[in-house]
Amino acid sequence: MGRGKIEIKRIENSTNRQVTFSKRRAGLVKKAREIGVLCDAEVGVVIFSSGGKLYDYCSPRTSLSRILEKYQTNSGKILWDEKHKSLSAEIDRVKKENDNMQIELRHLKGEDLNSLQPRELIAIEEALQNGQTNLRDKMAILHPLAPISIAS
Repeated sequence: MGRGKIEIKRIENSTNRQVTFSKRRAGLVKKAREIGVLCDAEVGVVIFSSGGKLYDYCSPRTSLSRILEKYQTNSGKILWDEKHKSLSAEIDRVKKENDNMQIELRHLKGEDLNSLQPRELIAIEEALQNGQTNLRDKMAILHPLAPISIAS
């Protein structure tokens, strides 16, 4: 038994409209996922509800920003200007710097040292010795009468 055709117009009842939105959104995302898997296509879907809530889907092995960049390149439509591109590059640079600092922090904690060259290990040792010296100096200033014993 088939479904009857409905007239495509705005649903006036807000409860019915919300239910229809949720069901159709789920169906749309399901179809996007299916076409991505079946046809090895890069798919991105962005949906904003009438309340302004964002729903999105992006096929695995890609990102929505990559899909939007491809769209902008292939369609000739400008989605963002050079200022946004430079901000994106700055974000990427800061993320990379953060990653490097996280690695350096792990090294200073004594983790993941096996991959380091002797030159890098010497630099870490010097940084730790400088930190230890600074800590002793600060302890001497804060507590001049207390004996200082920091394990070496």
